Amino acid sequence: MGHRVDGCDLYGILMRRDAGAVANARKVHDERGLTAVVEFLSAFVLFLVIVSAFLALSQLKLGSNVAEVDRLDQMAIDGLERLTDSKGHVVLREAGIRDIANSTDDWHLFDANTLLTADLLPAIGDGEGHLDMNRISALGNVTEDRLLHGLGIDEGLSLNLTIIVVQSSDESNIGNIVFSDGSARSGATQGATASRIMHLDDDSVRVTLEVHNAGREPSGLRITEFMVDPLNGPPEWIELENPDGFAMNLSGWSLARPGAFELIQDGALAAGGFVICTGNAATQYNPNNVMMIDMASTGVLGTGTIDALAAEGDTITLGWTRPGTVLTHDVIVINWDNSWNIQSNHSMTYNFGGNQGSITNWTAVDGGTPGW
Repeated sequence: MGHRVDGCDLYGILMRRDAGAVANARKVHDERGLTAVVEFLSAFVLFLVIVSAFLALSQLKLGSNVAEVDRLDQMAIDGLERLTDSKGHVVLREAGIRDIANSTDDWHLFDANTLLTADLLPAIGDGEGHLDMNRISALGNVTEDRLLHGLGIDEGLSLNLTIIVVQSSDESNIGNIVFSDGSARSGATQGATASRIMHLDDDSVRVTLEVHNAGREPSGLRITEFMVDPLNGPPEWIELENPDGFAMNLSGWSLARPGAFELIQDGALAAGGFVICTGNAATQYNPNNVMMIDMASTGVLGTGTIDALAAEGDTITLGWTRPGTVLTHDVIVINWDNSWNIQSNHSMTYNFGGNQGSITNWTAVDGGTPGW
């Protein structure tokens, strides 16, 4: 006997069949969607792995250099703030002992030799947000090393400082350089610069401090006059000048002639200052009372009937020895012979024409002008 299927049963069967089909379709759709999500996440993870590997390689190659530049940037910024935000400060030393009781903001009133051994912050502000020209000028009594130390810049680095007029009621002042000195950046692999605009009297100036790792080579100190045949017994002498903007630390500097060598001495020579190296300090003519150094003991210079330098031909070498080494670098070598025709009691004065080894750049002066 067969089964009868009425309309309701048929409708139910169809509905269940459609529901199953829909469920299967949803399952297939969900599986495909999940597969797509998994594939996307896998690709994204792979992308992140590639990016991470690239960044890791980049950091391996460049990370230390970037960190070093950041360090120099911070030192330049901090150093510029210390230089311009206050009047500065100095604590002098007596026999190596800090004289804290007499510390003062008036660091600019002391000479180069005093500041060379002091605890010093050579700032150039006036305490009221402006710059002080007296303190800027006094940078000529500060060596680059002392400025670096005072500004908190790491030992072994170098700096360059420039102050230039950028705005003035007198247009002819714009572009004037108020101060510029320091180590050249040539040869540096890293460096950083910080600048700020400040008021100096009625002008606006840009103060720029550059910190770099080029190192410092001897420059500036030069022979400007020498006397090799003084008349009637006075000593032979050699005049040196520091034409730079900063003071020059004399430690490591030397004078030599063939067969004789002598370090000048410890101390500092102010910017624009002269030092007379002489064969006899007691009888040396020194009208301007400049720094004087006796060099008779080693025979580099003579006095009276004792001639060290020969007028008819000889050599003077100004040298510099880097701290911690024994190698002396010849900064200036002056050779002369009979063609120079050096007369008795005539000094040879450098005329700033160029090569100091050429006779054309030296002028004979009767009696000489030591310390001028």
